[in-house]
Amino acid sequence: MGFLKRIFGSAPALDLNQLATSQTLGEYAQVHLLAQFDPPRPLDTPAVRQRWSRVLPQSYDETVALLTKLGWLAQQGENYGTTAAAAAPVAAYRDRLLKERDEVMPRVRQALKAKDTSEALEIRRTYEARLPLGKADWTGPEPQMSHSALTRRILLTNHWLLDGLSPQTADWLRFYAAEQHLWGAGWQPSENELPAALGDELAAQGMVGMPPVEAAYWKARQLSLQAENHETWLRCKGGDHVRRIKLVGPDDEYTCESCRALLGKEYLVARTPELPHRSCTSPRGCRCVYEPVLESFDEQQQKV
Repeated sequence: MGFLKRIFGSAPALDLNQLATSQTLGEYAQVHLLAQFDPPRPLDTPAVRQRWSRVLPQSYDETVALLTKLGWLAQQGENYGTTAAAAAPVAAYRDRLLKERDEVMPRVRQALKAKDTSEALEIRRTYEARLPLGKADWTGPEPQMSHSALTRRILLTNHWLLDGLSPQTADWLRFYAAEQHLWGAGWQPSENELPAALGDELAAQGMVGMPPVEAAYWKARQLSLQAENHETWLRCKGGDHVRRIKLVGPDDEYTCESCRALLGKEYLVARTPELPHRSCTSPRGCRCVYEPVLESFDEQQQKV
C-alpha cells in the first residue's frame, strides 16, 4: 500500500533542473537514470536495477514510476524514453558530465607524465565514485589490483613493437597507450595530437592503408595487449591451478593466417608462444590474447 500511495498519491515537488545541478548523489542519480533513456530503450535487468536502487532515494521501479508520473519519462511499447519536458534538464546534466570529464582527464595526464600511475588511478577512482553506478559511460570495467602497475609497465616498455620508431614517436605511443589503459577505454586521437612522423613510421612497420590516427590507435592497442598478456602469463606461471593456456582472439577480415592458425590451440604454460606473434602480418597487429585453462576438481585430484 505504501508503494501505491507514493506513486499514485500526490506527486512529490521535484525540480528536475535543481536535481541536474545538485551535488547530492541521490538527487542527481535520478537525472542520470533519466538520461539513460535518451534514446529510448527497455528497462534494465534485475541485477542492474538492484545496483541503481542502492543510490536512488527509492527503488529503481519506484523511480521509473515516479518519473513517468511526473511526465519526464514515457513508455513506448517495450521501451521507455525521456519526454520533451525533460529534454533541457537532461541536456544540461550531460553538459555537466562532459565538463567533469574534461576537468579530470588533464589531472590524470599530469600524473602519468610524472609516471605516478597510482595517483592517476586514484584520480580515476575518485571521479567514478561520484557517478551513480561507479563508472562513466565511456570508462572501462572496475580496475584490477595490478591495473596501475600494468599502466606503468606500458609507460616504461621497450618492447620490439617499438623497434624502428623515433624516440619521439615511441614516447608518444607509450603515453597514449598508458592513458587508454588507465581509463580502460579506447579512443582515436585527433590529428593535431600526432607526432609529425608517426604516420610514415607506422606505415614503414606495415600499418598501411589506414589514416594515421587509426594506425596510432591500433599500435597503442598492441602495447596494451602485450602488457596484459604478459601479466596473464606470469599469473599462470606462478599458480597451481593452471597448467595450460589457450590462444584466443578475433577471427575476422583483419586476422592474418599466422594468427588464425593458432587460435583455439592450448599449450603448457612454459611452452606458450610469445604474444604478440612476430609473424603477424595484420595491419592492425596481433590481437591474440592468453586465456587460462582452469582445471576441474577431478583433474586437480589426479595430480595429488
